[in-house]
Amino acid sequence: MSISPLKLIAVFLTAIAPAPSGAAPLFNDKALVAPHIHVESASQFVKWSGKPVPQGDYDKAYYNRTRLGTVSFGPQLKVHVDMIEDMMHFPSYYELVDVVTGAVLGKYAVFNPDDAEWYFAGNGMAYLNQLHLSLCGPRYTRKIVQKEKALAEAVQPLIYIGTETQVQGTVRLFESPASKNVVATLAPGSTAFVIGLQPGKDQKTGTTLLVKTPFGLTGWHVADGAADNGALEIYQCN
Repeated sequence: MSISPLKLIAVFLTAIAPAPSGAAPLFNDKALVAPHIHVESASQFVKWSGKPVPQGDYDKAYYNRTRLGTVSFGPQLKVHVDMIEDMMHFPSYYELVDVVTGAVLGKYAVFNPDDAEWYFAGNGMAYLNQLHLSLCGPRYTRKIVQKEKALAEAVQPLIYIGTETQVQGTVRLFESPASKNVVATLAPGSTAFVIGLQPGKDQKTGTTLLVKTPFGLTGWHVADGAADNGALEIYQCN
């Protein structure tokens, strides 16, 4: 039986990524009502006991949709929590579906279903902690907020990463993402600390990271593919 290249990549990333250990530490004090689903109060959540839900736009040859249950998201808003597993490679998805209208209010890509950890506060806010899809290993948290009967993701000024990475090639750090003024230089083979990621710059070309040097200086690294700009191991998984 042949294995697709994307499936092999998924297996590799799973091997290098921190293994999920049930509840993410930051949600340990919240009620766990279903796998990867935490709530402020157990009464917010009702496990799904109805018929299997339609696949929707997902091809059943590659995806499997499972309705985990129904949660009280916030004032006068209840949502179904649907898990859509990509059975061939990645990403998989979670969808939050309006109980009344059946509309998909939010679709959230995750590395795989077991990677995600949800916390529904019950006050119109939810948090999703997951592996970052474009970086190798670190987790980060997304915040989803209720806007009347809609959901929107809160914009963060800096997505916190908080992990060490190895330096590959000489890396220059700049005073701002758009600046050409160098504030520090990292030597090949050294270890740097990635503080965070600039929102909206989450592809391998264009990834913009705020980095701290071993001497405690900070600066921005932009992964633009230029040979003289070096690289960080955090966005090169192979």
